[in-house]
Amino acid sequence: MKKYSWVLFVGIVFVAVHLFLNIWMTGVLQVFPVSISPARLEMYKGVAVETNPWLVPWQRWDTPQYQAIAERGYSAFDTALFTPPLFPLLEHLVSVLVGGNTLLAGMLLSGVACLLCLLALYRLASFEFNDQALARRAVLFLAIFPASFFLYAPYTESLFLLGAMLAILSIRLKKWGWAGLWGAVVALSRTPGVLILVPLAWASWSAWRSGDRKSWLAPGLVLAGAALFPIYVFFGLHLSPLEILAAVGRGGSLAFPGWNIVAAAIRILHGQLVEENLIELIFTLLFIFLTIFIWKKLPRLYGVYAVTLMLLFLARLGSPQPLVSMARYVIEIFPAFLVLAAWGRRPGINRLILYLSWLGLLFFSAQFAIWGWVG
Repeated sequence: MKKYSWVLFVGIVFVAVHLFLNIWMTGVLQVFPVSISPARLEMYKGVAVETNPWLVPWQRWDTPQYQAIAERGYSAFDTALFTPPLFPLLEHLVSVLVGGNTLLAGMLLSGVACLLCLLALYRLASFEFNDQALARRAVLFLAIFPASFFLYAPYTESLFLLGAMLAILSIRLKKWGWAGLWGAVVALSRTPGVLILVPLAWASWSAWRSGDRKSWLAPGLVLAGAALFPIYVFFGLHLSPLEILAAVGRGGSLAFPGWNIVAAAIRILHGQLVEENLIELIFTLLFIFLTIFIWKKLPRLYGVYAVTLMLLFLARLGSPQPLVSMARYVIEIFPAFLVLAAWGRRPGINRLILYLSWLGLLFFSAQFAIWGWVG
């Protein structure tokens, strides 16, 4: 039994945080009720407004969009091609088991993926450091990260993160076929997920040079998986695959990496959406700092993965928030939690991370519940 005590630990953390978030966010809505204005109703994309008080706080922002695609396909609204089909397809399939409620289905799907993410992170931390205390800290730091409620929400974050973690773990274990399959899950979870090809191709090339002729399986399977979406759009929907880029591009534009930081700072100085832009700027700078340590302290595979994502994030320019959704997206740079867990060996730093994370989680999840913009 002791051999699997780490599974019990991860399970307890998952249940405790998930239960806390449900009670907290439902309670926040009781104190600060919100009405569904015509503008907000438009964001539901024709999906029924949830009435169950335990589910209501989670039906916010992108959630109804995934529901709409799960219920009516890519014809649900004009920018529905912003997401690959894996999450809404699974959401649709799970909804059959829960009376057609796609919101509940999405929460169940994300919940299972989140639990598996925490298990995968523990396994990665144990593999790299052979330190159970450090692995437990990594799991706890991810579970209570200020934006971690997105891992429980019906968003694609937990599915993306699960695929990325298991792809990296598979590479570390030299299981190239599994690495490619999990990489394909990443590519089919979010459109930018195809960039998982960069660290997998780097690892494959390094192994190939060392004589491992099976390593090509990883990038090959990722490419095959990533191609499924545009192939479906072309043959199934009779649309140009460029429509995918057009749908994604409506959320912002590309710019020279780092210009969005400058633009956010300018907006803050001019008093434009100061709170929102400041939050995004703080998380951006923090994870740039952490990415440097990932590159220096962890095996190079983690560094390639983190730098690839960070360059993508820094090349996105939103409006009126240049760093739009950065507090949410940086959670995908999961090696940062290995770095934080290593720093947490010092009791003072450990307490600081825990206190700030809990405060941030309370604030961000409450904001999400009342339609505040937090990513």
